[in-house]
Amino acid sequence: MDEIIRYFSDIFHLSTQYELPLNIVNALNRLDRVQRGELKSKLFNVAKRLGQGGDATKAITWLETSFDQIEKYSFRLHDVLFSPGQDIPENIVFYLSNAKQSIEICVFTISDELLSRALLAAVARGVKVRLITDNNKMRDHGSQVKALARAGVEVRVDNSRYHMHNKFGIIDGRIAFTGSYNWTYTAKAYNQENLVVTTNYTIVHKFIDEFSSLWVEMFPLTVKQMRDGRLKAIVHMGKKAQEVETLETQALDDDDEERVPAPQTDEDSARQRRIKKNREKKKREWQDDAKSSRKSKKSRHNRRR
Repeated sequence: MDEIIRYFSDIFHLSTQYELPLNIVNALNRLDRVQRGELKSKLFNVAKRLGQGGDATKAITWLETSFDQIEKYSFRLHDVLFSPGQDIPENIVFYLSNAKQSIEICVFTISDELLSRALLAAVARGVKVRLITDNNKMRDHGSQVKALARAGVEVRVDNSRYHMHNKFGIIDGRIAFTGSYNWTYTAKAYNQENLVVTTNYTIVHKFIDEFSSLWVEMFPLTVKQMRDGRLKAIVHMGKKAQEVETLETQALDDDDEERVPAPQTDEDSARQRRIKKNREKKKREWQDDAKSSRKSKKSRHNRRR
């Protein structure tokens, strides 16, 4: 951000028509909504200082032009995609392939090798990849979960008779995508599915919060290779670890049907109460943040008046 401020300050004497150098464009492109607001606030203070020398009109013009450039080169993305077809998987691969720092995926099932290869390529280039998935679906025929865990993807799963049924992803904390789309060949080739992609700050950060909560609630998965070459998955639950059967089922790779729930145990009930308590706490925090934001905006409005 300091680099951007120095650049705009240095061009104060220029006319309003100028092209930004690539390094400044890239720096602007990396800012999120909060950072853009902070940048504008700092530039406003610079304009007040520059305008004290009798160049108030020029300072205002400079500030307006600077704000226009910030908006012009801000990164925004909103898209809606549908399947069957290649649109959804090709776009997911594009976002995974362009991730610079982190990929966080929370998806019901993964059997599409195209998408799993994109995750493996991200790990190979140093991107932190975390995956939350359903413990039952990773045993399906063609599941890529154990191979991903073996290759360095951090994996966590639920350990429940119910489903971890989410389908969303977060790229570099800036792009979120979600929809009905499972990461399977059937979803790509035959199913009527959808995917929504957005950089909306509020939406992205709600997904980040939800992923963080689920990451704490779920259980780490590790994989070891057997003598016969098969991969055995191990779910770590506190001091005990549960080996997941290595035999793959022959169920459809995107079986999305709800199963008849078995009777609930005391352990299930306690865990659900803990999850509910955490989410109620998070909801109160969001409400408090929204209330504080409204008060702040009202205060700024009153000062302007």
